[in-house]
Amino acid sequence: MERKDIDIKDTWDLSTIYNDHKSFYHDLEKAKTLIDELVSYQGKICNTIDSFYNFLTTKDQIERLVNKLYCYAHLNCDVEPNNQEYQTMMAATIGVLEASSVKISFIDNEIIEAKEKVLEYIKDPKLQKYTYKINSLMLFKDHILPKEQEELLAKAESIADTSSQVFNALRLEYDDVLENGEMKTLNNATLNQFLKSKDDNVRKQAYTNFFKEYKKFENVFAQTLSGVMKKDVFYGNVRKFDNALEASVFDDDVPSELFFKVLDSANVKYRHLFHRYNCLKKELLNKEIIYNYDLNIPLVSSIKKEYTIDKCFEIINECLKPFGQDYLKIINKAREERWIDYYPTPGKRIGAYSSGSYDTNPFILMNFIGDYNSLSTLIHELGHSVHSYLSNQNQESVNASYRIFVAEVASTVNETLLINYMINNAKNDQEKAYFIYEQLENCVGLIFRQPMFADFEHKLHTMAENNEPLSSQVITDLYAKLNQEYYGDDVVMDELVGWSCYYVPHFYYNYYVYKYTLGMTVALAIVNRILKGDQNQIDNYLNFLKSGGSMAPVDLLKKAGVDPLDDQIYADAFNYFENLLNQFETIKKTKKDV
Repeated sequence: MERKDIDIKDTWDLSTIYNDHKSFYHDLEKAKTLIDELVSYQGKICNTIDSFYNFLTTKDQIERLVNKLYCYAHLNCDVEPNNQEYQTMMAATIGVLEASSVKISFIDNEIIEAKEKVLEYIKDPKLQKYTYKINSLMLFKDHILPKEQEELLAKAESIADTSSQVFNALRLEYDDVLENGEMKTLNNATLNQFLKSKDDNVRKQAYTNFFKEYKKFENVFAQTLSGVMKKDVFYGNVRKFDNALEASVFDDDVPSELFFKVLDSANVKYRHLFHRYNCLKKELLNKEIIYNYDLNIPLVSSIKKEYTIDKCFEIINECLKPFGQDYLKIINKAREERWIDYYPTPGKRIGAYSSGSYDTNPFILMNFIGDYNSLSTLIHELGHSVHSYLSNQNQESVNASYRIFVAEVASTVNETLLINYMINNAKNDQEKAYFIYEQLENCVGLIFRQPMFADFEHKLHTMAENNEPLSSQVITDLYAKLNQEYYGDDVVMDELVGWSCYYVPHFYYNYYVYKYTLGMTVALAIVNRILKGDQNQIDNYLNFLKSGGSMAPVDLLKKAGVDPLDDQIYADAFNYFENLLNQFETIKKTKKDV
């Protein structure tokens, strides 16, 4: 379907950001002027309380303006990538961002050097909104460098990202797969479908043809992966952190204890549940040997359900009723005010996301095809967008933006409420088994597989810190070993499993993946209490959504009613998985036609 053929109500309305291109370029020039004005404060930011206030006000204006510009450019580029005008806008915005990062690299140093004065200033009512951000900056005192060195690091950022840029630029071609007498195209989009095939040869072919290409270019991928590990270690060392993990969690304002709690739960305490699930798969598939590329074979036949956009909103409103009418009004506002771009079109970015700025609506990009995954994706992204909307409505711009730690909670709570609704309202055992299986697979990805990724990433960082060689053999041997440990002895690992690590983009994101596990764990704890009718939990959760980024992530989650440092929430998450597994096993073993 061409974009021009889609009903306008099913596309997002970006005219609410800028009515015309002239307005965009006007704001772009305004941003450049304000950046020059900000630079003029150099050496006198903290001279008086008024100079400090005026400086922060100007800085806020710039951030809001640049975020708005970037939002407009990237949203347009994502649906019309061949439109050169939008590409020019994007390039111009990025140019301003890159130039300003060097020009204003003096700021943190100057504020930290005036620590005593600044801490007095923020006691003033007009500056109290900056308390959390300023206190966080002051903690950075031991890790900031002299002005000239900070400028040098800012200039080196694009060079330091070379490993990631090379990885993102690499495009591999794969041999076709023979299926039903036809040669079919294998690529990133079709791999998973082939791995779901009931034909052993098709799965084996697809897996081999895909990952042998990563083995063919293993030395390139080993260099990019080791390069990004060394980059993380370098920045950690330069900024005087004990290691790359400590540097990463410092930026996120969370304790490193949180990382190890996630690893400990999936790796030590509850991994036997993953082993049990894989053992059940082997039994249900009636296989003497089950390979890792067999694990995507569906254990339940797909149900033929189609969802219109209107039907999706009907179900979503039902699922999210516990949050009350004010929450549901925002959900329906998103539909009525065209925050969402629904349908796939040629060139449109794949996948889905929620994106906006303080001065725009929280827009949603989708590739809606009317299946259950489309419904699940919609409620997930609406979780993000409602979070952003409530944060923007209730916080000053300086405190509205929240971190990935808390972001994934809002979306996963919605998604979990949906799947529980679908399980409880299933019309028959077939439907119930299907939705339970969907959630089991979702849990496997988030509470077992992501910690395995985190474990692998941490071991690579540690090796880089110890100056151990990160050759392809070292990297692939480690990844193969971890796969065997996490998946259990019932699963036979294909000889190419070690090279499959080169396919995962998240290893370039610096201690990112464990945050997905944390989001799922916290979300399950919240949903469990909501479904028990705990009104205090609902109120706490809504207040958490309104709090944006006004506190440290751990404090925000405590405000939501859940302490991420409490072992019990991890126990509850894995108990939830075990309960689903018990239900699924019972249905599959007692209802032979399911």
